[in-house]
Amino acid sequence: MKKLRYLVVALIVLACAGCVTMPTSGPVLATPREILEEEPGGFTIEPEPPPQGAPPSMIIRGFLTAMASVSQDYATAREYLTVQASALWHPTDSDAVIYASGTTPSVEEGSLQVTMSAPQIGYLHPDGSFISSEDPTWTHDFGMVREDGEWRISTPPQGLALSQYMFTQSYMRIDAYFFPTSGETLVPDPRYVPRTAWDRTTAARLVLDGPSDWLQDIVNTGARTGISLDGDVTLTGGVADVPMQCLQRPPTSDATQLAIEIAATMRDMTGVSRVRLSCDGIPVPLAGASQDASLPISIVGNYDSSLVGSTESLAAVHDGVVAMMGEGDFIPVPGEWGAVEHDIDSFALSSDLGRIAAVTDDGLMIGPVGQGSAVLAIPGEGFLRPQLDSRGNLWAIRTVDGASSVSVVTADELAHAIADQKPPSVVTLDTAELGEVGIMGFQVSPDGHRILLIRQTETSEGTSIEVGICLITYEDDQASGIISWKPIRLIWEGAQLKTFADLAWMGPSSFVLLASTGVNPPEVFITNIDGLEMDEWGLPQRLDSVDADQKLAVEMAAHYTGATPQIVVREQDGTVWSYQDGYQWRLLGEDVTSIAFPG
Repeated sequence: MKKLRYLVVALIVLACAGCVTMPTSGPVLATPREILEEEPGGFTIEPEPPPQGAPPSMIIRGFLTAMASVSQDYATAREYLTVQASALWHPTDSDAVIYASGTTPSVEEGSLQVTMSAPQIGYLHPDGSFISSEDPTWTHDFGMVREDGEWRISTPPQGLALSQYMFTQSYMRIDAYFFPTSGETLVPDPRYVPRTAWDRTTAARLVLDGPSDWLQDIVNTGARTGISLDGDVTLTGGVADVPMQCLQRPPTSDATQLAIEIAATMRDMTGVSRVRLSCDGIPVPLAGASQDASLPISIVGNYDSSLVGSTESLAAVHDGVVAMMGEGDFIPVPGEWGAVEHDIDSFALSSDLGRIAAVTDDGLMIGPVGQGSAVLAIPGEGFLRPQLDSRGNLWAIRTVDGASSVSVVTADELAHAIADQKPPSVVTLDTAELGEVGIMGFQVSPDGHRILLIRQTETSEGTSIEVGICLITYEDDQASGIISWKPIRLIWEGAQLKTFADLAWMGPSSFVLLASTGVNPPEVFITNIDGLEMDEWGLPQRLDSVDADQKLAVEMAAHYTGATPQIVVREQDGTVWSYQDGYQWRLLGEDVTSIAFPG
């Protein structure tokens, strides 16, 4: 792990009474793979104490830097505070403010006051969960005073205040995993912990303390009732021993669930191959455990939707019919979809390549690949691109007169509809929590319990388009509602992304999107579901004479469960490109009107 030593005394002393700028820029990176290492990179920060005679601007600079170091309960940061302020400051008990990188927050100095304003990204809760801010600007008065002849801060922020760059370098994101109340597929709950604090004990504590406030409505929290961590997690012979304090010994089923959640959260840690739980020093029985009462980390694969692969072959509507990408060319699929033109606007292909759902002039159709005929599943217009999820269920969203509705057809209903050549039974989900909004794009997560949305709302200031994530509720193993809208504030190089053409999942907690700040055409970005880590993958640079409007990327398809993550974009003129390593794009074909990967 690299070390970066911040020498506050080397900062330029700016003693003017006007405006001072603070450097907060730097690369904010994300990778397309969900890989976590115990030595995760970044840098540790060793801040210096305030130099003698430093002006207010330098004191604030040093304090903002020192807050990124958790060493000895922020001991160095406290040296920038008055004695009383230091005694009353408990930053880990309150939300931390994360403000934008790529900007230069202004600091206006008065005779006895220094206030700072910066674009605000969001808040980090004490449990490590993040939520985007509805307030565009963070402003704080540090209450500068003289103490023993030196400038000190009398009113620090209640919690920490970190630039996005400092935050992503000094903290790391990990996914704590939990079982939902419906189904047996683990759902990730992103948390952020100081890089120096990430260890087996932290992983176990995150699980035993339970899900974040946002996720708790769909998680089975009863399994951990009356249970807490009782000491450090030790590692012996590859077995991580998790000591717990239990009001009463949990049933085997609950204990096994906890063990699998902990195993999923620890699975990328070096040396951990098995997990064992104990209550008050006595091993807890686990279903499927070995003689030493431990479960293998590999058991997680039975409950992790991100490990369920599907074919990496791209499907497309080419020359009016559905085709699969073959050896450098598109080959029509067998059956009706590959032989009959249906005027397809968009489509979805099931992960087993057995069914296609397509938006046509008549409505949403569903049919088999191969022998058999398609049937009109839902008549009407206004449909977005459909989705056939990992369970084979059909998701359909349509917008009529500015209001959107969300419908689901189960895999069993689809099978009966195709066999009987009759429309299936359709379930309309409860979306009351979303309000009267127009949904412009969506994709259900592989675990089936979260959904990414692009939504449009009308406000007093005009039309607003934003990206966010919601939870999916279930009743009797059937999707029933969409709740808990969580906006994702996306800022790239100091500017907020404002236009969105498409999005797709690229991991349990990351996704790609076609988006723009409004100045340039949409490009490909990859980010996590909190919007804190982002990278730009751009678009192909074409040298031909095609009109600029025809070069516009309008659709994207992504696939990440295979050996190599894939991203494909379609331009307005029907040209299709595939992303390659090193920010390179490869031409796949032309005359394409829609694209999709299976699943």
